[in-house]
Amino acid sequence: MNLKVKSKKINDFTYELSISAAWKDIKSDFESSKKKVAKETKISGFRKGKIPENILMSQYLPNVELAFIQDFCEKYYILSLQKEKLNPINQANLKDIDFSYENDLSFKAEFEIEPKISLPKFKKDMVSVEKVNFISNDKEVEDTINNILMSQSEIKKIDKGSEDGDFMLADFQEIDSSGLPIIGQKTEKKFISIGQEPITGANKEILLNKNVGDEVRVSIDSENGNKIFKVSIHSIERRIPPKLDEDFVKKVDPNCDGVDQWKTNIKESIQKEYEKKSEEMFNSGIIDQFIKMVNPILPPSMFDSYLENIVNEVKASPQGSNLEENTIREQYKTFAENNLKWFLMRKTIIQDLKFEIKNDEIETFISDAIKNNQDQKAEIERFYKKESNRNKLSDDLLDSKVLDLLKDNSKIVEKDMETSDLHHHHNH
Repeated sequence: MNLKVKSKKINDFTYELSISAAWKDIKSDFESSKKKVAKETKISGFRKGKIPENILMSQYLPNVELAFIQDFCEKYYILSLQKEKLNPINQANLKDIDFSYENDLSFKAEFEIEPKISLPKFKKDMVSVEKVNFISNDKEVEDTINNILMSQSEIKKIDKGSEDGDFMLADFQEIDSSGLPIIGQKTEKKFISIGQEPITGANKEILLNKNVGDEVRVSIDSENGNKIFKVSIHSIERRIPPKLDEDFVKKVDPNCDGVDQWKTNIKESIQKEYEKKSEEMFNSGIIDQFIKMVNPILPPSMFDSYLENIVNEVKASPQGSNLEENTIREQYKTFAENNLKWFLMRKTIIQDLKFEIKNDEIETFISDAIKNNQDQKAEIERFYKKESNRNKLSDDLLDSKVLDLLKDNSKIVEKDMETSDLHHHHNH
C-alpha cells in the first residue's frame, strides 16, 4: 500500500498525521465497498444484491463513497501508525476527509500518545524525605493480648448483676412523655452491649447491676431528636476469658515455650507491623517528592479514561453505590493524577536505565521465602508455579529496583514517633 504520511507533533502528547493515497492504489478497496453496498441494496425490479452496476453508480454513488470512507480510512490510519512507529492511547479523530470517485483520498488523524518523560540526572540528596520510626509501647502488647483472650472467651449466661461489657437481649419500646407506649415503635429482642453505643454514659449506668426480667428507661439520640425507650431485659451474657498461662499459650501458639516468650513474640510482631507501615509511608513520600520534581505531563484522554475506570469501580462497590459521580471524581482526582504520573515516570526509569528482572532473581526470592517459612514450602512452591504470580513478583522486584534508585538519591530525615501519638492523632 503506497500511502503518503506526514507526521506533525502538536504538543508533547498530541500528533496529527496527514494521510493521502492515489486513486490507483485504493481502486481495489473502493471496488470492495462497491460490492458490499450492492449486496445490501434492494430496489424494485431487482433481487437484493443483484442491482446492475450502472444503476448502482448512477443512483447510489454517495452511498458507495461513504462506505469506502467508513471501511478503509481506519485501515489506512492503522497502516500509517505502523509506518510512523506511533502508539496511540485514544480513539483518533479522523477529519478533513477529501475523497470522490476516481480521485485521490486525503484525510487527517489526530490522536494522543504517552508523552516521553525527561528524567533529571540522578545525584545524591536530590529530594528530602521524612522517615518515621514508630516506637510502640507495652499498652499495645497488653491490648493485643486482651483482644486475643476475649476472642477465645466462653459465653456464660448471667441472671443477676450485669457488668460493663456484658451482652443483653432486650425489647425496646418507645414511649411518649406520659410514659405510654407508642404503637408500632417496638423492637423485639435487640442485641446490645453495655459500654458500646448507644449504651454509654448515663444509659450505661442505668443498665449496670441489672437482672433478667428487669425493666428500665433509657434515652437515645436519633436523627429525629431524643427518644425515650422502655427496655425489657430477656437475657444477659458475659464473656469469660481464659486464664493466661502456659496451657493457653501452647493452644494458640504450639511453637512457643511460655507466656514471656509469647508476649515477646507479640511485641516483635507489633513492631514489624509498624516497620512495614513506616516503609510504606517512606516509599510513598519518596514517590511524591520525585513526581513533584519531574512533574510529568498527562494526556487528557489518559487521565479521563483512568478516572472513569475508578468512578465505575467505586460505583460498583457497596459503599459507593449511592455516591454522586461528581463527588467520586472530585475525591479521586488527585489520586488518579499521581498514580498516572508515577506510572509514566516508573516506566521511563525502567526503559532508560534498562532495568530488568532475570529469572535467577525470581528463583532467589522464592528460595529465601521458603527458607524463612519452611512449614509453608509446598504452598509457596505451588503459588509461584502460576505464571501470573511469577509475573506479579517480577513486577514487584522491578518496583524495588526503581525505589532503591530513588532512595539512593534522596536525603532521608529520620524522625521518631511514639505510637501513642499516632493513635491520639487518628482519634481526633
